[in-house]
Amino acid sequence: MSKSVSEYTMLFKPLFAAGTIVVAFGVVCIWIGTSIVSPKDDGEGFKIIGIRFLIGGMISIILASIAKYFMLIKYLLKQISYKVKSGDKFSDWHKP
Repeated sequence: MSKSVSEYTMLFKPLFAAGTIVVAFGVVCIWIGTSIVSPKDDGEGFKIIGIRFLIGGMISIILASIAKYFMLIKYLLKQISYKVKSGDKFSDWHKP
């Protein structure tokens, strides 16, 4: 069974919202690690955690955009595969 377009676009809002919140938290962690914490050794942990949250948030936002435009991406990939496959019109005649 295939999913309808509305089911794919339904995933966009929650994934995008979660990704935005995680990216904001990552930026706050990096900001705390660079400016608020006075010993630099203690701030390194905040920076590492912030970078991990930034990466996770960006992945969530990317997954949200893939979920939103999944049907378009699927169509474009199918068109590219047809163009690559159609080299010679008569090459598939020997196949049953």
